[in-house]
Amino acid sequence: MKHRFTKYLGRVTEILELGFEEKFIYVHYTKGKTEKTACILKNNDKSQSEYLEAFFKENNVSEEMKKEVRKFLNNENNFNDEPWNEFTTFLMKTLSLNLVFGLTVALTVFAFYKLGSYLDARYGYEPWLTVIFIFMGIAIGGLTGYSMIQKYFKKPDSKDIQNEYDSQKQKNETTDFPIIDVTIDQVRRAVRQFSDNLPKGVYRTIIVQDDNSIDFKQLANILGGIPSKKFYMSKETYDLFEESEKNIPVEMDMVQKAVDLFVKERKAYPMLGFDPNRRVNYYQLMQDNFLKSEPEVQFYITDLDGLITHIRPEKKKIESSSQ
Repeated sequence: MKHRFTKYLGRVTEILELGFEEKFIYVHYTKGKTEKTACILKNNDKSQSEYLEAFFKENNVSEEMKKEVRKFLNNENNFNDEPWNEFTTFLMKTLSLNLVFGLTVALTVFAFYKLGSYLDARYGYEPWLTVIFIFMGIAIGGLTGYSMIQKYFKKPDSKDIQNEYDSQKQKNETTDFPIIDVTIDQVRRAVRQFSDNLPKGVYRTIIVQDDNSIDFKQLANILGGIPSKKFYMSKETYDLFEESEKNIPVEMDMVQKAVDLFVKERKAYPMLGFDPNRRVNYYQLMQDNFLKSEPEVQFYITDLDGLITHIRPEKKKIESSSQ
């Protein structure tokens, strides 16, 4: 029995996969370029959640991920009902396909048999036309059933998904949505839902306009309306901001690009080694022409694959990193 949990942390995707056996819990965890696998032996009288706590702590699993996993593990129905649900779903699909295929072949053969019998009786070729038409019915019925099964299992074509997305976008732009009040958390959830439904190769930055404001016409169908105030997004880190912080995403994108280029060429982060805050060193970036001018906002380098943040690290984290 396997379960998969996914969280989006800016440009970094956090994925936790759990596999449950009678005596083991298999864990596969990825966050950015980090990848960890573990096999946990269940040898004590503990809950499923307690077995994973050490893994969470050792690999710095995000609080959002831990909360979702704990909620899932604490619900016993997830373990009691899922095997039966999976079996019944598989059984119904199998029976449905077999029934459709069998009926298709049977009806086609019967129809061709009747046609062959009619022609034999009329023109006196009995039984040759009947035999020929029976084989034709088997062939045509088999091909028809096969094409139906192929269509059932066929994955949606990327062009079809793109066309569906374009039509939905056009529909949203022509629909008059009400003006509503929303929180930044509601916008964040809407952006994630929107991103999950995008076709392959299309990214959530398509909703970000030139001034880094969000085009809510594309999210109106999810939110149920157009927000009464603007929200802004960084194209590089996907962080969201309110109107009072609209200058941050512009500078954040500029600095993040500079940091990425610096790391690519220097194989190191542009910061002082003894700085517990891990502040982005603008002097280094400007000296090497990665930045043209010094930003007004101070950014910090996080542990998430070189992403930057405008939020200063907490005091406890600073002290622990300096020890």
